[in-house]
Amino acid sequence: MNVSNIQNILIRKTGRKPKASTDAALASLAGFLEQHEIADYLRYCLPEEVIEASGARVLPLSAIQEEMAEGAAPGSFVRPFGYLVVATSIGGNAVCFHSPSGKVFWVDHVSFNTKCISFKDRATGQWKYLYEYTPGNVQKALVPLSDNIENFLGDLLADRLTKQLEALD
Repeated sequence: MNVSNIQNILIRKTGRKPKASTDAALASLAGFLEQHEIADYLRYCLPEEVIEASGARVLPLSAIQEEMAEGAAPGSFVRPFGYLVVATSIGGNAVCFHSPSGKVFWVDHVSFNTKCISFKDRATGQWKYLYEYTPGNVQKALVPLSDNIENFLGDLLADRLTKQLEALD
């Protein structure tokens, strides 16, 4: 990831330099640091406080940790499958980075609970219910946003994704 590019976009948007995070501060998210773009983002590009971008709330480290905590939906349900919540919508839905693939996904907060995964199939309009948490079942409930974290961040922070994210919320 071109860290300085993302930092400059954040500086232009907020007037403040992004907060650098140490590995000690990121200990609760250590499993996500294996993916280099996620590691760069968490270490060097987080806003100091929640900021609005493209109609979403881009989260600082403390808020990411809260969204990923035990019982938080959707974060705690998708975390075991490599998804990291980095932004949320007004409706409580999440934008997640996927650590194994480096892709970005939209995650509906009502799709995940202790009993099942539920989602509206976008092709048929029918609701689907999956009673087993597997990588494939989790991914069926997600909406792909981007194949590239850096490109996605640039568009998100430059407010180029507002219509797309509003349509999903």
